[in-house]
Amino acid sequence: MRISLISAASLLLLAVIAFLSPACTYDNEEDLYGNDLTGCDTVGMRFSVEVKAVFDANCARCHVPGSPQYSGIAMGTHAQMENFAKNGKLVGRINNASSPMPPSGLMAACDRARIEAWVRAGAPNN
Repeated sequence: MRISLISAASLLLLAVIAFLSPACTYDNEEDLYGNDLTGCDTVGMRFSVEVKAVFDANCARCHVPGSPQYSGIAMGTHAQMENFAKNGKLVGRINNASSPMPPSGLMAACDRARIEAWVRAGAPNN
């Protein structure tokens, strides 16, 4: 009888520890909310407004010369981003789940959709 009480107490303790231990967490929008693009406006994307805001939030720290984490791949100006947009590398890179950009994980699906819409429109300097 004593062994079964110890076993029961051990199992109960393990269950409590498992319940109280932190679960897996996700800190990017796509993991939290999925790929739902409802409410994601991609009409008339402007480089100077929507695209630049996404770039500044997700890419600038590594892709602007002079930044502390500069990667050596300059994308701080429209001309630099336009080159990557028109040769297909920009859209391919922001959607590469096996080697995501930014390295912390793919940016939000809506942000990627905004960049893709700008590229589809010819990557205008607007």
